[in-house]
Amino acid sequence: MSDDTDLQGEDQGDFEEHFAPVIRSVWRTMTSRSVQTYTISFVGMIVLSASIGGVILGPYAAIQPTYGLCDRPIVEVYSPTDTAELTAGDDPPNFRQFSYDELTSAEQETFDEARTSALQEAELDGRTAHFEELRNGSVVTYEGESYYTVVASLDDCVDETAFNVPLSIVGVVVGLGLSAAPGLRRWFN
Repeated sequence: MSDDTDLQGEDQGDFEEHFAPVIRSVWRTMTSRSVQTYTISFVGMIVLSASIGGVILGPYAAIQPTYGLCDRPIVEVYSPTDTAELTAGDDPPNFRQFSYDELTSAEQETFDEARTSALQEAELDGRTAHFEELRNGSVVTYEGESYYTVVASLDDCVDETAFNVPLSIVGVVVGLGLSAAPGLRRWFN
């Protein structure tokens, strides 16, 4: 048997001639109505999926500050025993130290509420003077005892500018239209 390098003249088929039936078949498939129908529906679903998030989160971003759904950090205060365990050892963590009197009135109120709470936590009303230190963890000295205090949960408000609601609504309408177009075309024909 000879290999392909030995082919010459008529034996060596032209590339277009050889692949012409394949190209015609692919072209017929791509221009057929069924492929167009499924492609249009698929593109419609992609547009719809990409747009639905903005339609839901956009209005939520506008109302969440009004109803107090964000920017209310939860402060957790550990007991003196837990604080001693946390700060013990050969290489204890270096936490910022505060006396109770150094805290602002809002921080003192939150600290007292969390210290006496069964869950050892309370909501802090907004960001305060020592917020960053509390977020990183601090030790507060109250009546001679040390309490590890940290912002345990912080729900920032969603930025409304991140979600362009009108554009998302247009995307949902276009996506639904593209998804429904093939069915509507069959229905009206």
